[in-house]
Amino acid sequence: MPDTLDPELRSPPFDRFRNIQRLKPERSGHASADHARHQLYVGRDTQSRANVLIKVTSKPGLVYQHNLTNEISTLTTINRELPDSRVFPVLWDHGKLRDGRVFLVMSLFDEWPLATTIGPERRPERLVAYLRTSLAVAQALSDLHRLQIFHVDLNPMNILYRWEKDGPVIRIVDLESSYEVARHTAGVFYNPPTTSEFSAPEAQTQSPDARSDVYSLAAVLYTLLTGYGWTWESQLWERIAADTEVDADLRTILQTASQPDLKQRYRSMEDLRDALEAYLEAIWPGRSW
Repeated sequence: MPDTLDPELRSPPFDRFRNIQRLKPERSGHASADHARHQLYVGRDTQSRANVLIKVTSKPGLVYQHNLTNEISTLTTINRELPDSRVFPVLWDHGKLRDGRVFLVMSLFDEWPLATTIGPERRPERLVAYLRTSLAVAQALSDLHRLQIFHVDLNPMNILYRWEKDGPVIRIVDLESSYEVARHTAGVFYNPPTTSEFSAPEAQTQSPDARSDVYSLAAVLYTLLTGYGWTWESQLWERIAADTEVDADLRTILQTASQPDLKQRYRSMEDLRDALEAYLEAIWPGRSW
C-alpha cells in the first residue's frame, strides 16, 4: 500500500509539525494498514524541533475511540503524577478529527522494541543483561502501580530498549489497555485489547491488578531467555515448568510469577523484583542493582 499521508494530517493542529510520515511496522511493532486499530505517524515540531508520535484511530467507532481515549486519560495521570519520568511518553495534544476519529500526539522515543533483540536461539551468555533489563521494567511498573495504574498488555513490542554503558534504558509505551483504578472503578468503560500469551489469563474476565503485570513480565523475561517458540507450544506456566534448560532457582521465580491462580502468584511487582534481584546477586555477587 502506498505510504500516503492521511488528508486530515495536513490541517490544524498538525500544521505545526513538519515531515509527517507514516511509521514503518518494523519500527513500531504495529501494522499501519487501514484495518489496524490505529495508524501511526512521526513528525517534527516546528518550534521545539522535537520528534513526536501521532496516533490516529483508523476509522470512527466506539471501540477504537475507547482504546485511544483510555491511553489519553492514563498518560494525563502519569504526566501529572510522574512529571520527571523519562520512561513513559509525554502527551502533547489530543482531540478529534473532523470525521470523528480520535487522535493523540506524544513524545517519540528513539529506542526500538525489545522484541527486535530476541532471536530464534537461546543465548545463555545474555542472562545477566536479560535480568537487568527485566529489573528496569519492574521498577518502571512499580512506579506505575503506585498510581494504581496497571499496564495489562505488557509484551516485548511495547517495551522499548537500548543498552548504554551503565546498563539498560527502557521505555514503556502503548497504554491503550491500561487499567486506572480511580477511573474504571467509577464506571468508565473498560474492554482492553490484549496480546495472546503475554496478557494474564484473567485480563478479560475481571478487573486487573499488579499481579496481571507480574504475569506479563514473567512472559517477557521467559521470551528473552528462550525466544518466541513457547508462544505456540503450550501455556506459559506449563512451558516453564517443563523447561530444564532454565536454572532451577530462576525457573521457580518464573513459575511463581506466571501462576494461573492469582492467589499463588507474586502479590506485587516489588515481590517479583526482589526475587529477581536476589537471584542476580546469587549468580553475580557484589554488585548493586
